[in-house]
Amino acid sequence: MTPFLNEYNTIEDSTDGASSPSKYLQRIWDTRKNGYNGPLGIGAQGHFTNANLPYARSALDQLASAKLPIWITELDVKPGSNQASYLEQILWELHSHWAVQGIIMWAAWTPQGCYTMCLTDGNFKNLATGDVVDKVIYKWTHAANTPATTDSNGFFETSLYHGEYEVKVNHPNGDNFSNLKQINLVPNEEARDVYRFTINV
Repeated sequence: MTPFLNEYNTIEDSTDGASSPSKYLQRIWDTRKNGYNGPLGIGAQGHFTNANLPYARSALDQLASAKLPIWITELDVKPGSNQASYLEQILWELHSHWAVQGIIMWAAWTPQGCYTMCLTDGNFKNLATGDVVDKVIYKWTHAANTPATTDSNGFFETSLYHGEYEVKVNHPNGDNFSNLKQINLVPNEEARDVYRFTINV
């Protein structure tokens, strides 16, 4: 099991010097200096007030220099007229960062409401934020469901979200000539994976 150092305002608030990425990294180095050499992860809580995406990206780049797994551990967005819009922008930004390995939403519902952000109302009907989450998850899971054709040399290039995919390659002569593979795309700063499929005709 990997323990995570969990902190707030590191990726969401550029004005909080006490929780800056450099201060966070100093805590990691201090932990190592004091004798802990076991597994360790970075937990960035992600309690956003607005969508300062350049700062979030820069902060994640700095944290990634530690070469430790990064998880967004408590993602929510402060209520307001732009809450759903900010949530969507933030979700895309965080998910697209090569070093982020997971995102946990901070949106648990209780009869008294939610801490900051609900995804549903009291009857479990989606709110605008719930619609955003459903839309983003749908796009993540259906990003590659479109058939495509290779070029005259048998090459096909695409950009995919990280995750698990089932890829089926068919020869124009029909399903008797096909190849099926499972591939897993992991976050990687320089990911340019090449997968080769062979079909014997």
